[in-house]
Amino acid sequence: MTPELLQTALARALASIASARGIDSDRIPEPTLRRGQTPRHGHWVSPIALRSAGAVHTDSRSLAVEIASRLHDDASIAEVEVAGPGFLNITLTPSALAVIAADIVAADDHFGPEQGVAARIDAIIDERISSSTERQPRQQTMGTDIRRYMAAREIPASAHLPDARQWRRAHPDNPVHFVQVTHAAACRIRRRAAAAGIDGWAFDPTALSDDTETALAAALADFIATTARAASAGEPQRIAFLLEAVSQLFLDWTQSCPVTPTLDEDITRLHASRLVLDRAAIIVLATGLSLLGVSAPERM
Repeated sequence: MTPELLQTALARALASIASARGIDSDRIPEPTLRRGQTPRHGHWVSPIALRSAGAVHTDSRSLAVEIASRLHDDASIAEVEVAGPGFLNITLTPSALAVIAADIVAADDHFGPEQGVAARIDAIIDERISSSTERQPRQQTMGTDIRRYMAAREIPASAHLPDARQWRRAHPDNPVHFVQVTHAAACRIRRRAAAAGIDGWAFDPTALSDDTETALAAALADFIATTARAASAGEPQRIAFLLEAVSQLFLDWTQSCPVTPTLDEDITRLHASRLVLDRAAIIVLATGLSLLGVSAPERM
């Protein structure tokens, strides 16, 4: 279940609740979601009950409980917790998240936001670079990848001139290098898997149940919605921050969930399924870097 489908499920639940009270559903705000930042918050958090309580003439927590009861019938949803005054902490099943990763891989070169979103992101970054270069001519000496990533992150050149060398070298605190290195690492894993004879044909969505796998899959699932919000708000930094989050989650995953088995292990559906998740990460990282006008090296 993608964030977009989850928003649709929330909208339907609210419409049903409003209808039962004889209230026109047109008065109900559109549901919004943000990705949960910790496991205890679930994969997605929605404040829709707080925003809609007045329209349906009830308190926000009672409305959240009612929405949660209706979402429990969805097989893709593992748990819905009502937190505080009415936040909905929604956890998807591991298989639902794994299917999203498989869909990203199936889309391959066709994966990504609409053309208008990409054009808007590109225009915002170009404008920021032009404005920053006028104020700080020395930024022209930086490479294209660095300048565009800094502009996407909305980091003024003046704020980083003392640390400019950090942006020009391979350094763990260099965000663009971090994302590019992670993309190259994911490509290396794909090459090693191919050499070992692993492919994605034996993909099993129920196999990807480790917490690091579900966290990574949820972040990948958030990509399209994030790019749309970034274009709408004029904030390409949202894409950069998501790419950095995906990179860290990817590294966390690779430390506990190897794609290629050891020499004394058989290749199983688990390894094939992990390869699909690796491929999905490659596609998201490459697409995100391309949106920002930054290269995505396959070897570093």
